[in-house]
Amino acid sequence: MIMALSEAEKETVIQFDESTNHAKVYTASWAVARTLKKAGFQPTRNSEGAWWFEIPIEAMTIQGSKQTAKIG
Repeated sequence: MIMALSEAEKETVIQFDESTNHAKVYTASWAVARTLKKAGFQPTRNSEGAWWFEIPIEAMTIQGSKQTAKIG
């Protein structure tokens, strides 16, 4: 039985360090998973309501209220 997650439980965690050129992305958000899939990334693992992706750091940007930073 799949239970609905609260908004707070639909988290996304991005982990990367300078030793590799890939970021590991865990998400419990359907919207984030769908966005990553539409961008051409396939999950490396998934389970009920959770997805794990590995994406190149060069593909990441962080958008703030005042500027956007390209990572990598």
